Amino acid sequence: MPRQSAKLCLLAFACLACAGQALAQFKELGLEYQRSNPQFVAAFRQAAARPSRSTVRVCCDGKEVALGMVVSSDGWVLTKAADLHGYIACRLFDGRTVDARLAGIHLAHDLAMLQVPMRGLIPVEFRDSKTAQVGSWIICPGPGDEPVGIGIVSVATRTISAKYLGNDVGYLGVTTEEADNGVRIAQVVADSPAAKVGLKKNDVIVALQNKHITVADDFLDMMQQRKIGDAITLRIRRDKEIFMVQANLVARPRNSPGEVQNHMGSELSSRTTGYPTILQHDAVIRPRDCGGPIVDLDGKVIGINICRAGRTESWAIPSEAIQPVLFDLMTGRLPPTKSLTPQYK
Repeated sequence: MPRQSAKLCLLAFACLACAGQALAQFKELGLEYQRSNPQFVAAFRQAAARPSRSTVRVCCDGKEVALGMVVSSDGWVLTKAADLHGYIACRLFDGRTVDARLAGIHLAHDLAMLQVPMRGLIPVEFRDSKTAQVGSWIICPGPGDEPVGIGIVSVATRTISAKYLGNDVGYLGVTTEEADNGVRIAQVVADSPAAKVGLKKNDVIVALQNKHITVADDFLDMMQQRKIGDAITLRIRRDKEIFMVQANLVARPRNSPGEVQNHMGSELSSRTTGYPTILQHDAVIRPRDCGGPIVDLDGKVIGINICRAGRTESWAIPSEAIQPVLFDLMTGRLPPTKSLTPQYK
């Protein structure tokens, strides 16, 4: 664990240990070990203080749709693009609300650059996301004193080869989990393509289209590239037996168990696929809190929250993917499209 992570972790638990009567009250409510515990949140407040002053609330036609972060003192604000529409305004840390002009959009990363008529703003400070190892604490500052999320890095920055395929992504009908030398099937949906070819719970997928599979995320990324009607070949390990099956993918049924489970307890973002490079963490971020920074325990920005992707995961565009496109977004090289809801292929 990095030095600053260990330091803040000890501080957090020290705050909990010193809470006394207040902690006893939290315990009665079953909150003593939850991240929403005010004593726990307080331990992260200092690290979030400076980047909070660089975080704004983005509103469209008077409705809160995203957060944004100041990337230049002369009024440039980076945010999430997919949910922008109509009249755009930014509410600053000090409470002032100002008009915002949409200057540019990066479709692949779902980033938008706004310009507000302000000077002397406090810009964020970037740091390479790869300095935040898996298990490191991260903080999601809001435009106020309290962070909008606290979590840990669950999957390090990675490149995803899958393209966004919209509603024509093929459906197999399994949920998966990590396993040794493969991906274990945790559930098989009745009457799904997986069920029809005889796949069972605890079967281990060791290859897809003759490509060896060792990580569940890799399997999901490959499956995102398969369309409705595609035939896929899977190599399966069941106990000591190895065999091949071929399944024909179908359209995802409404209210499938996987979809229901994914939405339990959380609203997902309007766009949850197609990002070429992501950093994954487990902070519970509301869709309208995407577009804001994620920072390490020194308050340095390692990415921008871009979507609430599942019940237990949020995705961010890492800082090393953000910084190379800032100039193009500011100078008109990536102008806004006619539609602010981008289409992908």
